[in-house]
Amino acid sequence: MLKALAVAPAMLSAASPFEQLQTPSAPAAPKLQVGIVSRHLQWTSVEDAIDLAKTAGYDAIEWNVRAGTHVPPERVEQDLPRVIELTRKAGLAVPMITTAIQDASSPYAEAILRTAHGLGVKFYRGGQYFRYDYTKPLAPQIEALKPRIASLVALNQKYQMTWAYHTHSGLGNIGGNVWDIWSAIKDFDPAYIGLNYDTGHTTIRGGNGWGDAARVAMSHIRCLAIKDPHWERNAEGRWVSEFVPIGEGLVDFQARFELLKAGGFNGPVNVHFEHHGLLGTDVGTWKLAMPRAEFQAIIKQDLDRLRGAMRAAQVI
Repeated sequence: MLKALAVAPAMLSAASPFEQLQTPSAPAAPKLQVGIVSRHLQWTSVEDAIDLAKTAGYDAIEWNVRAGTHVPPERVEQDLPRVIELTRKAGLAVPMITTAIQDASSPYAEAILRTAHGLGVKFYRGGQYFRYDYTKPLAPQIEALKPRIASLVALNQKYQMTWAYHTHSGLGNIGGNVWDIWSAIKDFDPAYIGLNYDTGHTTIRGGNGWGDAARVAMSHIRCLAIKDPHWERNAEGRWVSEFVPIGEGLVDFQARFELLKAGGFNGPVNVHFEHHGLLGTDVGTWKLAMPRAEFQAIIKQDLDRLRGAMRAAQVI
């Protein structure tokens, strides 16, 4: 009996990792947070924007640190700490900010990264998109981006930040098809250089083939921008893409999240609103052309629909 009692603690110790996983106190697997991009809230104050996001049920806010926004870049050291403090006091996270940073020479780049790092922010969206000159061969233009991108690596290492390039589909923008921008960043460490993968723009450029590019670039997909587009004929009879509420367009969100989950994605997810006239502006303020309650219902509906797809993919 004494021998059995002596062995029992060892047996319990060997079993404890499994038993700990089964107990309610064990830490749960990380779940994806969903934020709202602050450009759609620029018509109101910081405090009211936080209240709108919290009331709708968002987990986070991706604050703009660009000219004409709640946090102008020249005031980042004064304003960003206050904005993030207010956001976190309300129970919302700020894992990511939006900037105009394209390379290390961008105005206020180091001040923005130093301030954001000190506040615990890990990711920042890059600045205006790199663009093609269609009068010249395209491949050398993509190759020429590498030194500009490389200039950010030392800054990102210094402040432990990840630059996330937005995959925008607009005519002339590099990145919408993912393959082009991936070929420029693939040799950089994704801890410092990555993609803000846009579900809407990659569908516009990639159609049913979006999965091929996503699989190739998976290691560098660090952040996720949520939009849903469809195609319609304009007044001239031409097919054009337009953004619609989540679930009413072409994006199979469950399939996207299942693929991202299989690839180990665990970055910030942020919802954009380019329907119902809510795009707003990046420069200066704009007035909301609808009742506040209608705006609140729109941003909540998109969130609820997105979370439905995320639950189906078992990422929340």
